[in-house]
Amino acid sequence: VFIVTDKILAELGYTARITDVLERYGIDFRIFSEVEPDPTLAAAKKGAEAMLAFNPDVIISLGGGSPMDAAKIMWVMYEHPEVRFEDLAMRFMDIRKRVYKFPTMGEKAMMVAIPTSAGTGSEVTPFAVITDEKTGVKYPLADYELTPDMAIVDAELMMSMPRGLTAASGIDVLVHAIEA
Repeated sequence: VFIVTDKILAELGYTARITDVLERYGIDFRIFSEVEPDPTLAAAKKGAEAMLAFNPDVIISLGGGSPMDAAKIMWVMYEHPEVRFEDLAMRFMDIRKRVYKFPTMGEKAMMVAIPTSAGTGSEVTPFAVITDEKTGVKYPLADYELTPDMAIVDAELMMSMPRGLTAASGIDVLVHAIEA
């Protein structure tokens, strides 16, 4: 099991809720907690390299939209290291009309998303956004293959988040609804 999260959640012990259970059952795991807000392509590549070295059959993303989006990109790079990011990052268009065939996911590992906030909906959507730190360009990736295999929505996780984060997540949901 490979857990993707951010430093704050790891430091606050949120990963322990998962790792305690994994340890109890003797399941080997690694934690990648180097995801920052607005995840970068460099962080995703670093995480994918760690995945390739560890070879997990389950990837768990724990956190808000940033860890989930980063985990989705890492998942693609882990399962299909031969794929060029430039091909994946074709300009946003209707998923059904793409010229590039997105690779089939879930052949090496399943993706489990555990949200700690209710802002992006990344745990159930076929989208991911990653920033190229060299150019500052944000790339939206869209394909149904990016949808996690499972979402575990635990209200207690969200209720234990700081009030400011919860409020910001609520505003994020509202803005997404207005944009739609």
